[in-house]
Amino acid sequence: MPHMPVDDVSLWYDEFSGEGMPILASASSFEPGGYPEILSRDPLGRRVIQIQARGWGRSTHLAETPPDGWLDTWADDVCRVADALGIDRFVYTGVSHGAGIGWHLARRHPERLAALISVVGAPHDRAGGTASSAGRAAVIAGRKDPDVIRAQFGKLAGWTDEPRREAGREHMFRRMIENFAGQSEEEARINQGKPFPEARTDEELAEIFRSIRVPVLILGALRDGVISPEATLRAAVNVRGAKAVLWEDEGHMMAGESPARLAREVAVFLSEIEGSAHPADGIVSDTFAP
Repeated sequence: MPHMPVDDVSLWYDEFSGEGMPILASASSFEPGGYPEILSRDPLGRRVIQIQARGWGRSTHLAETPPDGWLDTWADDVCRVADALGIDRFVYTGVSHGAGIGWHLARRHPERLAALISVVGAPHDRAGGTASSAGRAAVIAGRKDPDVIRAQFGKLAGWTDEPRREAGREHMFRRMIENFAGQSEEEARINQGKPFPEARTDEELAEIFRSIRVPVLILGALRDGVISPEATLRAAVNVRGAKAVLWEDEGHMMAGESPARLAREVAVFLSEIEGSAHPADGIVSDTFAP
C-alpha cells in the first residue's frame, strides 16, 4: 500500500480484504502472513489494516519523542488512518507494544473502538518505574550486540522443552538480530515506556482499568518474560466485562509462534459480542450500553 499522508507525517499501512467490522492493528513492524494478517482469512475473513507506527520502517521517522508521547500519538494515528479510510468504528488488536497502543485507544478514543484485543500486552507492573521496561532498555543499549538481543528475547519468550519450538526460535532470534542491527538511529532511540505512565502504583493502574468501558479480550502467556501473570490478571479483574485467556505453555513471542491459537480465540470473542449486540449499536454488547 502507499503511504497515508496524515498531518505532517506519512504512515505506511497494509490492507487485507474481508467482510464485517474492520480490524486495525499498529506496531513497529508485522511478520508477513502472521497475526493479525491471518484474521483476514477463514474462518474470520475480516478486513484487516496493519499500520506501521510513525517513527518506524516505511513510516515517517522522528528525531524526537512526540509532544504527546509515543503511545498517545500512535493511538491518535490509528484514528487518523481510520478517518482517511472512511472507517468510523473498528476492532483494534495489538501485540506487546502494539497492545499498549490499544489500551491508550480504549481510554483516549473509546467511541471509536468496537472492541480491544490485547495480545501479551497488558500494561506492565509499576515496579521499576514507568520510563521503560528493563528488557526494552537493555535492547536499546545493546541493539548491535547479537548476544544481548538473543539473551533479552530469550527471556521474553520464556522457557520451553519443545524441540520444534526451540528450532523456530533460533530462526526468530537471527531475524531479530538482523533487524536491530539495521535500524536507523531514530528508530533505535524510540522508547515508548510503559502504558499509562501517570499511574505510579499498581493500584493507580487498576483505577485506570476500572474506567475503561469497551469490550476487551486479554490474551496472555504465563511464561511471558516481560508481562507478568499478575499484570495480565490485574487488567482482567479490573476492566469491566473483560474476558481473559491465558496459556501456561506460551511466552511473549506467542503471536509469532502460535498465531492460529490467537485467531481461534478472536473468532470466539467476536462471535460472542456480535451475537449479543443490539442492531443499532453494531458490535457493542449490551453490557457496555450507556
